[in-house]
Parts: sequence; C-alpha cells; structure tokens
Amino acid sequence: MEQLKVIKKDVLVLNIIIYLLLSFAFLYLQYAYRYHISPFSVVYLKKSFELFWYVILPLIISGWMIWKLNEKAVYFFNFCIFLVSFKVIEGVFIEFNKIIVIALFFYLVISYFLYQLLKEYRGLASLNAGYSQDDLFDPILKQIPCSYRTDQAEVSGFLTNWDEEGCFIYINSPLAVIPKEGKILVQFKGRDFTQDGEVVAHSRDLQGLGIKFSKSSKSLNSFNWTEFNELVDELGFKPERLK
Repeated sequence: MEQLKVIKKDVLVLNIIIYLLLSFAFLYLQYAYRYHISPFSVVYLKKSFELFWYVILPLIISGWMIWKLNEKAVYFFNFCIFLVSFKVIEGVFIEFNKIIVIALFFYLVISYFLYQLLKEYRGLASLNAGYSQDDLFDPILKQIPCSYRTDQAEVSGFLTNWDEEGCFIYINSPLAVIPKEGKILVQFKGRDFTQDGEVVAHSRDLQGLGIKFSKSSKSLNSFNWTEFNELVDELGFKPERLK
C-alpha cells in the first residue's frame, strides 16, 4: 500500500484517542474500587504507573498509530481493549462485583462500536491508494481518466480507488503544492461525472490525492458521483479490476 500523509482527519480519530485515555481511567478506577483505595490519592496515582505500565505503553502506541491512521491501527486498538478487559476480568475473578461487571459490559459494547467505526473509516477510498510500489504496473493497468480542479489550478490523472464517500487519484506528474477544496471530473463510458470535494490525504511522493466528497446539489447539466457509482455497480466494475 502506498504510504500516505493524512492532512485532514475526522473527529472520530480524536474521540477514539480520548477513549483510550478513558480506558486507562476505567482500569484505574476499578482497581481503586476493588481495593477500597481513594482514586484521588497521589500515592495511588504514582503507584498505578508501576502497576499498569504494561497497559499504558500499548495505549500510548495505539493512540499514536490511530492518530497517524497507520494500517495496523485497528489491530492495536483491539489489543488495547483486550488488555484492559483482561485486567478487569482478572479482578472480577478475584472478587466478584456487580458494578464492575456492568461497567465492563458497557465498556465492551462501546469498544465494539468504535472498532467498527474505526475499521470503516480506515477503509475509506480517500485514505487508501489502491496500489502499491510493488505492483507490476505504473501504478495500474486499466485507467479511468479524471481531473481535479480548484480555483488556482487543475491536475489530471486517473482513478485508483473509490467508494460512495470519496476516491483516490494518481496524478500524472508530482505536485508542487497540494490543492484543497475543488471539483473532481471523471470520464467513463463517454460521460463526464463531477463532484465537489476536498483533499484529505496525499501520497509521500506527491503523486496521489485522497479526496473526500462534500454534499452538493444535483446539476441538470452533468452527472454526479452517485450516478457514476450506480453505473459501475451495474457493470460490475470494482477498483480491484483496475489491476
């Protein structure tokens, strides 16, 4: 997979990082509750870093990988949830407590939904180039011409990945400046499809752009991205077929 730099992240990313911090707080509080220790004790606060250092370290690494939207971020998130849950369950086996069990249930439910949201977000076409440096083609065999236009400039290239919310395009020549908001024009089967969007990611070599679509009203004079999706679905055309 082409290495990308994400320049505009969804608020979901920040919320999940905050959730990881709250995961440590959950572990911290349940331990204090089980052993009847004041959670506001400075001594216990310092001691907790010795007790749970092997949990804190993965949480920090996971938070950093999620912020960078690394392709392994989802797996690190799952590992952290498993580690925190295991420590809480371990305490429940030592001394059963209904409140901790109920809190653990809600913690796991929320974690599952955040996992699904992170997995879906990380899989968006605008964050996945759809090709790698190891591909035999440069970068793909079949090409769907497109261009991205802003008020300042226009760049041409072709699609390498797409979904309902965005797409990724390969630019014919490296960019000097990364464009921001604009309009993408895709040429397919003799038709032009246009959609407003903004650049949310780009490849390290500045030859790929990840574009997230913005909501725009349907124009009577042109086809939009929804119609493009409907057409390629009817034809059974998927990004994988470009290779």
